[in-house]
Amino acid sequence: MVEGVRLGFIILQMLLLFFWMYWLLISLFGFGKAKRLPMHPPKKRFLILVPAHNEEKVIGNLVDNLLNLDYPKSLYDVVVIADNCTDKTAEFSRSFGAKVIIHKSKPGELRGKPYGIKYALDMIGNDLTKKYDGVAIFDADNLVSLNYLKEMNNHLIQGDQLIQCYLDTKNPQDNWVTLSYATTYYYMNRSWQLAKSRLGLGNAIGGTGFCVDSKLLKEIGWTARSLTEDLEFTMQCLLQGVPAKWSHYAVVYDEKPESFWASCIQRLRWARGHWDVCFKYAPKLLWRSIRKLDILAFDGMIYLINPGKIVLNALTGVLLLFITYFDAKWFTPIFPRELWIVMFLFQFLYIAYSIIVDSKQKINKVRAFLSLSIFNFSYIPLFVWALLTKGNKHWKRTDHSKNIGIEDLPMVVAKQEKE
Repeated sequence: MVEGVRLGFIILQMLLLFFWMYWLLISLFGFGKAKRLPMHPPKKRFLILVPAHNEEKVIGNLVDNLLNLDYPKSLYDVVVIADNCTDKTAEFSRSFGAKVIIHKSKPGELRGKPYGIKYALDMIGNDLTKKYDGVAIFDADNLVSLNYLKEMNNHLIQGDQLIQCYLDTKNPQDNWVTLSYATTYYYMNRSWQLAKSRLGLGNAIGGTGFCVDSKLLKEIGWTARSLTEDLEFTMQCLLQGVPAKWSHYAVVYDEKPESFWASCIQRLRWARGHWDVCFKYAPKLLWRSIRKLDILAFDGMIYLINPGKIVLNALTGVLLLFITYFDAKWFTPIFPRELWIVMFLFQFLYIAYSIIVDSKQKINKVRAFLSLSIFNFSYIPLFVWALLTKGNKHWKRTDHSKNIGIEDLPMVVAKQEKE
């Protein structure tokens, strides 16, 4: 039994080191200023889809925002998908100038964002590729930087087919929960998305603020049905040899829940979706990486099976406790304790760096760091419970009520004053 435990401990250390090196080596390429794409005159035509379920409180601000993007109005349409709404989402959307597709599910049909999008795309039909070059999707609670379509135009012209823009929050000052979400974005946008784009690896689309070439969307189809349809679509594209690209200077501001309990429900849904996509697509990506020697598919597979930095932190902390306080006959450390400590410190310093460099809104940076540390550890039981209940695909919407316009965001006001 002692030998079995010792072998398990050795395997755990090797796996931890592998995933730590995977994360840390990539994150090294996230330092410094992101390079801008060459600017091109407006040329590409866009369809902007906004799936919305009972979003009358916030939909008007987004529609007004989208209809006033810095891009020729003749080159894009804004369509709100009123998905099984029982409020005035459709009426408000029309009053602000958007086109509306009403989706009413039949009795017994599954409901949720993926089904609403699929219905709208079916309604649009062949016009998808005849009228549009790209399709952008936003959540109803979002606000969008005015340069968004200009940046997507640049990406499509240079040949990118799937693009994710920079994710930020519009309410980080509300409380420590929303501040934690914002800090997570700053960290992941830089250490993961920007870093991977510099390495030429595939990025991950984040559920909102992404744009897809209309021909690619037509080819693959909208068949993603998991609780994280964005991650599933990312992997579907990778299986076709199409990686997601990163757009650092187009920004979407997302409303985050203020309630810790609501955040747990939301993050549990994300974790269940991740496990679902992992079991479904990791073997396919591995097989493609072997068959075609496709490094992008292999990287996608590693992303799906890796436990994430939160779980890595917890397991590494447990490992350090064993190394420090338990009898060595049971646990044989094969790497020095200092190695694990250095990895911890590097990550925490990186988080601090991301907050300082990337937070454009007025936030308490020390509080942001501490909030993120506490918030992330609450993810560990959610991650484990999600694995045990991954078959539960019940979708529960997150309520949105932050009734503000793009001009109300502090960083936008500051930019206008500077100009």
